[in-house]
Amino acid sequence: MLIDFLNDYYQAELKSIHDVAGNQHLIGNSQVFHGALFVKIFKEKDMFYAEQHVNQVYAPDVYLDSVIFEDNYVITLRNRHLREFDSQEINEHSAYEFGKLLGDFHKQLTGKVTVTTADLPLSSQLKQQVARLQSSVYAEAAEASLALLKSDLTAADVEFEQLPKVVLHGDFSVRNIMHYHDRLILIDFERSHMGVSYQDFIKFFYNEVKSSRLRQKFLDGYETEYSFEIPSHALQRCLLLQCALDICEYHLTHPKKKYGTMAQQMLGTIKNNDAVLAL
Repeated sequence: MLIDFLNDYYQAELKSIHDVAGNQHLIGNSQVFHGALFVKIFKEKDMFYAEQHVNQVYAPDVYLDSVIFEDNYVITLRNRHLREFDSQEINEHSAYEFGKLLGDFHKQLTGKVTVTTADLPLSSQLKQQVARLQSSVYAEAAEASLALLKSDLTAADVEFEQLPKVVLHGDFSVRNIMHYHDRLILIDFERSHMGVSYQDFIKFFYNEVKSSRLRQKFLDGYETEYSFEIPSHALQRCLLLQCALDICEYHLTHPKKKYGTMAQQMLGTIKNNDAVLAL
């Protein structure tokens, strides 16, 4: 019914394409927009508005339309010819360019779009996330990790409150970096929210850029666009836990578990008292 409505609304012949993230994606040519469309369908309102608001500022030439149909939230973009970046090709040059790319994103979006922000102290956010994992396969490890960070929570709360906040991409990784014509761009903004810039580095550093040499090149590139202050060990440890808990919650509703065992590895580093990324 939704696809029939969109086909009629856009005078198009849309078809579903595979999407590992779980949201439905459609592509097809539209007579209304005189070209190829890429349509993203969300069930969660916050994700819809994040994708909409970020695209309107970051990619205004690509953003076309938004539609709410029953309980479906639809973003319509121009379909572009994008080429994935090969994660095996990460070197000092590409790490530097990735840093510039993310720094530019934070600079362009911060103060210009509205995305969700958590009003609670970081420690309260962590406690709520752990509570949501009760009765799940992650419950024991999540509770144990939070207990191990008990002495870090007060200092982390103060520092997190004081550090400047940016519009985070929310899922910064090589799979969301694309070649477009002669430049690199970011895609997929449904997880954008407010936070400290370091939060966008965690999964990327943990899973894709593991050497301190490449991480430093990334930071060098980032700081050409946006300033960065390395968080204290206490805050780094708490933010790593939050990242792990985010992944655990995601995997509970997405059986394909696209992050593999990353969350368990993060929780393991907290247990081993080694939860600070080398920068």
